[in-house]
Amino acid sequence: MTTARTPEQERRRRPGASAVAAALTVLAVLAVTVGCARIPTNGPVRNGDTELENISEIGYIASGPAAGASPDQVVQGFLSVAQLGPTSSSSFAVAQEYVTDEAWEGWDRYARVLVLEEDPELDVTDIPADATEATVDATVRVVATLDERGVYTEEARANEFTVPFGLSRGPGGEWRISQLEDGLMLPAAFFGQAFHPTTLYFPTPDLTWWVPDMRWFPRQTWRTDATSEILAGPPEWLQDSTTTVIPEGTSLAIDAVTVADDGTIDVSLTSTITQATAEQRSLAVAQLQASLAEGEGRTVVLSDQNTPLTTAGTDAISAPRTTGEALALSGGKVLRVVGRELREPDEPVSLDGLDPTALASGPGDEPVVVRDGAGRIVRVTGDGAPDVLLSGAKLVAPSVDRFGAVWSAQGAQLLVAMPSGAVRKLDVDWLSSRTIQSVRVSPEGARVAIVSSGPSGRLVHVAGVVRDAENVPTGLSAPVQVGASVRQVTQAVWQDETALALIGQESDGDEAVFLSGVGGLSGQGGLSRAQPGVPDPRSVTGSVGTGAMLAIDGGGTLYSRQSSALWSMVSDDVDLVAFPG
Repeated sequence: MTTARTPEQERRRRPGASAVAAALTVLAVLAVTVGCARIPTNGPVRNGDTELENISEIGYIASGPAAGASPDQVVQGFLSVAQLGPTSSSSFAVAQEYVTDEAWEGWDRYARVLVLEEDPELDVTDIPADATEATVDATVRVVATLDERGVYTEEARANEFTVPFGLSRGPGGEWRISQLEDGLMLPAAFFGQAFHPTTLYFPTPDLTWWVPDMRWFPRQTWRTDATSEILAGPPEWLQDSTTTVIPEGTSLAIDAVTVADDGTIDVSLTSTITQATAEQRSLAVAQLQASLAEGEGRTVVLSDQNTPLTTAGTDAISAPRTTGEALALSGGKVLRVVGRELREPDEPVSLDGLDPTALASGPGDEPVVVRDGAGRIVRVTGDGAPDVLLSGAKLVAPSVDRFGAVWSAQGAQLLVAMPSGAVRKLDVDWLSSRTIQSVRVSPEGARVAIVSSGPSGRLVHVAGVVRDAENVPTGLSAPVQVGASVRQVTQAVWQDETALALIGQESDGDEAVFLSGVGGLSGQGGLSRAQPGVPDPRSVTGSVGTGAMLAIDGGGTLYSRQSSALWSMVSDDVDLVAFPG
């Protein structure tokens, strides 16, 4: 049974154009390529993060069903070929040969995508020789899902369930799939090759920073799909933390976004776009440029159907980026982390009479704050007594946003100390039955990562920050969950535009640093992954824009990440470390 579809949903059901490959051969090539990216000589077996970047370098040869194929062979062939469809319409054309015309017409391939731990296991009961109908059950272990808007959701654990396929024998005696559920199924190892990780950007209300939103679209149509989603506006959880400059109701005039040989990205829109001012159109071009260009040498050209639109000059909008170097507490002093050494800061700060248990700073080290014991957040300077910003019981380690506001929490309540000295208390409905463990505001100030504990265990959420006209926080949006598969998380910090560094537990109970994506992590099928190399980590910090990460182990040794599995030692006897934010 199907429901009425929007024109955009119907477009995504239709194939496009390109070259294809033998499904089983492709998966074998991918497995060998990924497996040989780095050959360790010792240590436990772990997942790496190597990913093939250029899908066009792989040749595809897809084949239809063989004469006399059994029901399970038909289903296996369909699944193997259909998973290549997001990379090439030719694969979907071949996949159609496995399905009856009626079933194919009713199948919505992108209604949902199941990301699997491994290939499905097929089960079919004995079929009498004269049977005209059969059922094949595919048992799958789902580790993540993707909805029709490209929103990726990681599962807390692999969920096993059965997907049935109904088959009918045609007049020629050949079996074909006559009943199938909407959507695709493909293993996590191949997901990143079939779907393109795409960062959509929406401007902050003050039009100074981009707020990123990670999506995944079929590789053959990703720019078209991304443009449609930008025109649809930000997702619900970011609607009150961003703004839009594109008039409501604007859509693509033609069902494609094309890239010319000279790198021009042609975005042809309906006439509704003419309601925008020249400045707004310029901002729209900048938004599309940031989301679609992917590298140098490509330029977005906006048109009202076939008529190029004029734009006006506008100030550049910045992508989220950490400003400043990390600070560390070692030997009772606040030092600057420069490369792989600790140095005295230009303006030393006084910690006299304090018991620093957490450290934070704003952009350019303004302000520098510490948690004093468990009950005070104070601002420290080079001279004079510390300035008490927040007081309470069991305060969470502080975070400083780009406006100079200092965030912490007590129990289920968020506390925000403004530069003016005023304190805002934010009561958030979805946190009401939970205890906040960690708070970290993103560089552009529009999102906040929160670790909390409660009846459902420890969870990591990211929510939009709602601010008034004076940029004072007034609330949070409904959140999205991040890093669902990482157990017992104690800390979450921003490591990249849409990635968090977490401290959590591996399956054996050992503490480890993990990377998790807000909307899926690029590589490894979008799944969270451990970053081995720091024994018993007790804190981690990251720098958005550079990808730098620092971590302190249980013995007080500070490490700097060099790669996904290599950390170099910076210094011993380090108590605290934090990049600005």
